[in-house]
Amino acid sequence: MRILLIFCLTLGVVLETSAQGSKTIRIVNDHIVRKNSIVKFKLKAAGDKEDIYLIDKDKNKYPVQFLKDGYACAIMSLNPGEVKTFKTIRESVSGSKAEVLLTEAEAKFTVNGKQVIGLQTGKKDLPAEIEPVFRRGGYIFPVLSPSGLSVADDYPLNHKHHHGIWAAWTKTEFDGRQPDFWNMADKTGTVLFEGIKNTQAGAVFASLESGNAYYDLSLNPNKKVLDEEWQIKVYNSEGDEKPYYVFDLELKQRLSTSSVLKLPEYLYGGIGFRGNGEWNGKDNAYFLTSEGKDRSNGHATTSKWVHISGNISGKLSGISILSHPDNFRSPQPMRIHPTEPFFCYAPSQAGDFEIRPDKEYIARYRFIVYDGEPVPGFINRMWDDYANPLVIK
Repeated sequence: MRILLIFCLTLGVVLETSAQGSKTIRIVNDHIVRKNSIVKFKLKAAGDKEDIYLIDKDKNKYPVQFLKDGYACAIMSLNPGEVKTFKTIRESVSGSKAEVLLTEAEAKFTVNGKQVIGLQTGKKDLPAEIEPVFRRGGYIFPVLSPSGLSVADDYPLNHKHHHGIWAAWTKTEFDGRQPDFWNMADKTGTVLFEGIKNTQAGAVFASLESGNAYYDLSLNPNKKVLDEEWQIKVYNSEGDEKPYYVFDLELKQRLSTSSVLKLPEYLYGGIGFRGNGEWNGKDNAYFLTSEGKDRSNGHATTSKWVHISGNISGKLSGISILSHPDNFRSPQPMRIHPTEPFFCYAPSQAGDFEIRPDKEYIARYRFIVYDGEPVPGFINRMWDDYANPLVIK
C-alpha cells in the first residue's frame, strides 16, 4: 500500500532570501523518506504573500504559504540524502487550498471544499437527552475521513461528557479542593470555551488559535484555575496516493493564579478521543499501538502512537493519534476502554505531578484519518517524521 505523507518541519533555514526577484533555496534531506512534507524556511516577502512559488530544475512548482513568524512553508517530497535546489517566482497561486469557515457554532476546516474537522464553540443545540450541565465547547468534532465517514462521536449517551477530541483533567487538588474538570455531572469543575483568533488559510494549511478556561465550581463565585490555548493546523494533504487527512493539535495550559494544580496518579485525564457510535461493544472497535498491542493488552502501557478503527456503515475507517516525543512522560501511558471506543493519553497514570505557576504544560499530537486497514509501517514512518524534523542548514 502506498500512502501520501504530509509532515510539518519545525526547524529549517537554508538561506534568508527575498521574494523580490528570483532567489535560490537549497535543501539537503537527511536519512528519512519525506513524502509531500511541509518544509519550513526563512523567506522575506515583498508585497503580496499569496503569489509565491518555489520552482525546481524540472519546472515543478510548489506554492508557498507564509507563517506569522517570518518563515514560510511549502510541500515537497525528498528521498534520503537528496539535495534539491529551488528558485522563487511570483505567480498567481491557483488550485486546492485549506480553509477555515467560521459560524457561531463551529469553526469548520475544509480541504478542497470537503470538511475535515470542526471546532465546536458550545453554541449548537443539545440533543434532547443531554442535560445542560454537559454543555461543552472547545473540542474537535466532527472528524471526517476522506470518504466522508465520521470517525468520532459527540455526547454519547453512555458517557455524555465525551466529545470527539477534547482535553480535561480528572482527579485534581487545588487550594485544598478537588475539582473534576472531566466528569461534568459532578458539578465540581468545568471547561468553558472562550474564543477563536488568528485564523489563517492557504495552499499549504489552515489554522487557528482558540482558548478554553478551567473553572473550579466548588466556590461561589467560581474560580478560574487554568487558561488553555489550542493551536489547530489542518494540512492540504488529501494527496494523490491513498487519500488521508492530517491535522495537528498543540495545547498550552497556564495557571490563572499563583496556586499549584496538583494532579495525583489516576486512570485517565489529558487528551481524549471518542470513536463513532457504531464502534460500541468490545468487538466493534480495533486498537493497535506502536508496540503491537491491542485492546486486550494495551491499556496502561505506553506508546508513540495508537490507531483506533472500526466499521461505519459497513466500511472500515479509523484514526491514528501520534504523541510528540517532547510530551511530558513520553512515551505516554494510555487508557483504552474495554468495551467503548474511548482512548486517552493519560500522563497521570505514571504517578503524581503538578502544573506550577512558573511553567506551562504543553502537549502536542498529530492525527491522521483514513479509510481502510491500518499499516504499521506507514504510521511508524509518519511518527518518525513528526518526531525528527528536518534541520536545513
